[in-house]
Amino acid sequence: MKYCDLSCEYAEFPQQLSDGSYTCRTFLALYCKKIGRLVDKNGPCQADIESNSQNKSHSTKEVE
Repeated sequence: MKYCDLSCEYAEFPQQLSDGSYTCRTFLALYCKKIGRLVDKNGPCQADIESNSQNKSHSTKEVE
């Protein structure tokens, strides 16, 4: 499992820090360029989670 941190090629500092402190010591989120939104810093990779859930929904057949 991958985690979101600044070592990820898609992660960058957000334009505005979500906690309002304007310091890098306390920021709680990173901007993910791959999915285009803020994600929890050090949380599980949301891009992978969303990609996996989309793949599962496409492989599931509806039964009538």
